[in-house]
Amino acid sequence: MFRCYRSISPLALLLLGLATPSLSAQVDIEALRLSDPPLGRSGTLGGDVSIRTGNVDFIAVDLSARMYDVTPSETRLLIGDGGVGFIDRSRFASSGLLHYRRLYTTVSPRFNPEWYGQLNYDRAQRLTFRALAGSGLRTGFARGDWGEFGAGSGFILEYERLALPDTATHPANTLEVRWTNFLTLRILATENLVVTSTTYVQPALTTFGDYRALEKFRVSAAVSETMALTVSFDLRYDSRPPSVISALDTRLRTGITYSY
Repeated sequence: MFRCYRSISPLALLLLGLATPSLSAQVDIEALRLSDPPLGRSGTLGGDVSIRTGNVDFIAVDLSARMYDVTPSETRLLIGDGGVGFIDRSRFASSGLLHYRRLYTTVSPRFNPEWYGQLNYDRAQRLTFRALAGSGLRTGFARGDWGEFGAGSGFILEYERLALPDTATHPANTLEVRWTNFLTLRILATENLVVTSTTYVQPALTTFGDYRALEKFRVSAAVSETMALTVSFDLRYDSRPPSVISALDTRLRTGITYSY
């Protein structure tokens, strides 16, 4: 169902170096992967820029790269997603993500086991470092010319280090095991228009009241065989964030992607 590169171009390395997710606590990997990449190696590059001048000089740049390596029995995926933002030439936000995933496609006709690892940070969320490793199963409930409806479940071990004030009651360093679950819907509205929706819920095993949720809605319109315009809406909720961080975070983005 997807894949990753054994060799990485300098441009891809640059994109991975700048990598950053739009919402730090969870990363919607499902929205970044193709439903059926061909055998062999392929990938995509993308990005968007927001600029505002006048009373406030604002600029934000986001870049992303994903690389696949697909064989008849497994799929490897490497993702980098990143960006930086400035207000009046002063950096106000930056974040970075590097994600590797391996999926086995011949173990079962209905379920595909997978494992993955991830490193990321997000300055706006006061997340200075996050590392996780996990594994689970994914399946497709329905699939046809119209698209695909699927789900997945698994467990992740995550470590987070936060930059918090001395007065904060939330611990600056946490180690947690979470149960991660997702539903994903991919609709092929037309030959050139694809709509995807993904919902994640990740409760902590020690305290189910401590959970994180993520919804991402994305529309991609192909303008050529290799180029597409995208519009994405992200919503993130953390039931127990540090007092200095908002529980709800939303973002609307437009961009362009190049496939090779």
